[in-house]
Amino acid sequence: MKKILLIIILFSSIANAQNNKSVKKSLFSIQTGTIGIWVNNELRLSDEIALRTEIGLYTEIVKGIGFFMAPEITLEPRWYYNIKKRVSNKLDISNNSANFFTIKTNFRSNIFEISNYEDKRAEKSIAFIPKWGVRRGLGTNFNYELGLGIGYLSYINQKYFNVSDSDGIVIDAHIRLSYTF
Repeated sequence: MKKILLIIILFSSIANAQNNKSVKKSLFSIQTGTIGIWVNNELRLSDEIALRTEIGLYTEIVKGIGFFMAPEITLEPRWYYNIKKRVSNKLDISNNSANFFTIKTNFRSNIFEISNYEDKRAEKSIAFIPKWGVRRGLGTNFNYELGLGIGYLSYINQKYFNVSDSDGIVIDAHIRLSYTF
């Protein structure tokens, strides 16, 4: 009986140690950045990979005098490539605090918009953007995230065409502060 109890304790210790060396099983947070607000969830697919789903309102500043907000949905697999190295260096990995690579797939809609500028409207678009980023904790439930990527954006059934709003290369940079539940 003592051997069985010892084996159970040893097995549960190993299982807990392995869970502390990988991305979190499920992570739900709300983020705000320089422009926009988002709600997202990350679901662990493996020790280093999580699938992030996100819905939010992106914001664009128009010619410095106006703005508009419209909904967007994002799906991105994230590879937290240095999470195990951070564990071995005894660095914090709570709430997936690590560096990551991702391919952001983003759909922006014109279902509704909030705007104070009449000449600019939201357009339906889809984007595929390879990105590199960093996430670090700020206490127990807060963290910040920085990311940068270059990809391709395509407009769908464009109605409010501007020369600056054409398909092509897009740069995606973000700075966000989040609260994790």
